[in-house]
Amino acid sequence: MLAVLSFLRTAIAMMVGSFVWFVVSNGLGESTSVMALLPVWLGGLAGGVVCTLYSARQGVAMAAVSGLLLALIFLWFRHIYLALPVTGSALVALWPLWFPPAYYVGAYGYVLFLLRSRR
Repeated sequence: MLAVLSFLRTAIAMMVGSFVWFVVSNGLGESTSVMALLPVWLGGLAGGVVCTLYSARQGVAMAAVSGLLLALIFLWFRHIYLALPVTGSALVALWPLWFPPAYYVGAYGYVLFLLRSRR
């Protein structure tokens, strides 16, 4: 039962991160500069906070797993399923690789916020 609950929490955190990424990236438009990383970081921060909302103890680990799975799914979809080449700046072409650190920073930041607000 705990595995199913953990899977559902991870899926919800990934969906929240994807939704925030989608809304922000559509709001900013298609960018070929470093600004393409802003939606990834905002989505990752939101997803990391959602992971910590479920469990403060497991939030950081769940955020790392959620970010890694989301990055792998995006990379698989873009570069294997759609067969998009890595052209131009590798930083912009491989933007999904920033999901794991963004999720981690979001979860860790929220844990620090919880610890400091309890004092």
